[in-house]
Amino acid sequence: MQRRTALRAAGAVLAGASLPAARAQSSKWPAREITLINPNAAGASTDLTARIIAQALEKRLQGTVIVKNVVGGAGALGASTLASAAPDGYTMGMAAISSHVTVPAAMEVKYNPWDGFDIIGQVAELRYGIGVGEGSSIKSIEDLVAEGKKRLVTYGSNNITNVVAMFQLAKITGARFRWVVFSGGLEAVSQCVGGHVDAVIQTVAEMRPQIDAGKLRFLAAAGPARWPDYPDVKTLKELGYNAMTRGPFGYAYPAGVDPAIKSRVDAALADCMKDKSVTDQIAKLGIEPVWRSGPDYKAYLKSIESDLMPILQETGMAKKR
Repeated sequence: MQRRTALRAAGAVLAGASLPAARAQSSKWPAREITLINPNAAGASTDLTARIIAQALEKRLQGTVIVKNVVGGAGALGASTLASAAPDGYTMGMAAISSHVTVPAAMEVKYNPWDGFDIIGQVAELRYGIGVGEGSSIKSIEDLVAEGKKRLVTYGSNNITNVVAMFQLAKITGARFRWVVFSGGLEAVSQCVGGHVDAVIQTVAEMRPQIDAGKLRFLAAAGPARWPDYPDVKTLKELGYNAMTRGPFGYAYPAGVDPAIKSRVDAALADCMKDKSVTDQIAKLGIEPVWRSGPDYKAYLKSIESDLMPILQETGMAKKR
């Protein structure tokens, strides 16, 4: 009995000692640079946004934040790298439909999408669109569907999340479309412009330069609303096709980060999204700035999972259990 009492007392002392140590560690943070993992190539919408956010966070955290592009596995490599990082507050990364819903549904991943991360918050909603090269005989979505009924039509994109609308469009119409995966969104667009694939589905930041240069014909917005830059181009839903790609994204830590550190980053990111100079920069990319706190964003992703899983299963995108 005396030995047990002594052990309990020793344990209490150690526990009490560890608390100040943890506080001391969090008070010294950040003592080195913070890495922000982006799963897409340099120049992509999420990359450009990450660089805006990194700069804004640096001012608020009084530390260096660098963006690291970890590209591969249709978006899976970035999420896997983040989930396996040390939970020391020095590695954060993108949390999106791809990392939490579509990629885990479509392939085996080395992380648990809901338990493997501490979500910080949502910062934006991507706008997607469908385009073809200017030299293409396809002038409209109706032409794209008609062509897909005559032959196998190829289209490019870099992430499984992006292509949901194309899978839905094929299912609704009976057209035959084949997804060609590229390492980055800009590459997918350039391959379409070059005639190596028939069409492309990507975001504003990747498509707009080629649209404005007259090299890419913008057929339809693939999200819930028209693009502000091209208000005359209708959505797929407005054209009569119940198809849509949604693209919220934000940031997360690997699970287990010191709550004191995470609390600081939560507050810093929320403050970034109150800053009009930050949100205006994001909006100029053709991306909608949207703020949701960590719990609200996790709940939002969960609601999308409920809506999206039946579609992924019906279209054959979900892996067999």
